[in-house]
Amino acid sequence: MNYFAQNADTSSSSRMPSNELSLFLEYLIDKEALLVGLGNPMRSDDNVGVYLIELLEQLELPPHWNLLKCYRNPENYLGKLLNSKSRIIVFIDSVQGMSEEVRIFCEDEIKDFSFSTHTFGISTFIKYLKSRRQVRFFLIGIKPEKLEVGVELTKKAKGRADFIFRRFEKACKNTD
Repeated sequence: MNYFAQNADTSSSSRMPSNELSLFLEYLIDKEALLVGLGNPMRSDDNVGVYLIELLEQLELPPHWNLLKCYRNPENYLGKLLNSKSRIIVFIDSVQGMSEEVRIFCEDEIKDFSFSTHTFGISTFIKYLKSRRQVRFFLIGIKPEKLEVGVELTKKAKGRADFIFRRFEKACKNTD
């Protein structure tokens, strides 16, 4: 039993190292999940969450996984988030100030960090959605190199997203 299965109904402040991404996907693979990409396409690495969702759109994902690009205004997608049948919502976003290149944040670790470039922080959505329905939350945080105005992702942020994509690809192939 892995970390996520053990802590499925309890809160934990344990940090999950990036090398455990495979364990997270192993936990998630048979669950109904909504993967939500956040980011601003005009702010370089801030768009890495949307970029990863676009990569995932190319995969044959489990039928119980859904993808949603919320860009920089996730509040515009509250209806879709509320109407989702998924019991797990996984936000994917750039997270400034992380020492790791990739990190999975469990629900109790997701706070309105100063990194957020969105109108409302993710924890605001979590509180609101939890008041309306029973759902668990995770955040796949990807370390950005720069968040300045620009259209292109940096090579490092793109490489981190590509790494995560390959882990998703491998997890999906292992379910055949």
